[in-house]
Amino acid sequence: MKYWFTPQLFNHLAVSLFNYRWYLLLWSAFSFVLFMVLQQQVVSNTPTALVWLVIFLLFAALQSLVLASFIFFFQTLPSIKEQQPFWIKFYKSIEWCETIIFSFLLPLPMLLFVYAFIVI
Repeated sequence: MKYWFTPQLFNHLAVSLFNYRWYLLLWSAFSFVLFMVLQQQVVSNTPTALVWLVIFLLFAALQSLVLASFIFFFQTLPSIKEQQPFWIKFYKSIEWCETIIFSFLLPLPMLLFVYAFIVI
């Protein structure tokens, strides 16, 4: 059976995005700080554009944090370096669990922003 998402595919993506990991973490931290500052400015008579900017900053910070964590989790696969069959099987099961979790986590902030945009 052929799977769309595999640990090897995620490893390949993480290795190709490896240089951006610290930029994504810094962008996430900057966006969270900017969100906190702008959240203090939002009151009942705030323009709608500023409210949506604050909401966008929150979801952009979450998305970049998820992408950075994805890169850190999949930059190396421990099962590739291991020689003993027990540990290879153990590491592969952990890698598959991480793959399933990140298959849901990667698009989640973007989907939540779209849902908030539709509902609000």
